[in-house]
Amino acid sequence: MLFVHKTARPAPRTRDVWKCQNLGDFMCGFFVGEMIGAAIATFQAKYRREPSADDHAHIAQIVENSAENIRDAFSKYN
Repeated sequence: MLFVHKTARPAPRTRDVWKCQNLGDFMCGFFVGEMIGAAIATFQAKYRREPSADDHAHIAQIVENSAENIRDAFSKYN
């Protein structure tokens, strides 16, 4: 199975454009935000409503369950 976080690469100018000292932290934060956003969009499409606070927390927990793998994948850029 292909995991996006294992194949993601920053654009060559990311560090310069966004003035980030820790490129891995920036990429990790961006990736996690995109994952949660995509999950919320999928939830909205399937259930045709906004997620409740509990739904949102559950979505975040699902992503957080992969935190170690995601951190490891992006730590090589720091």
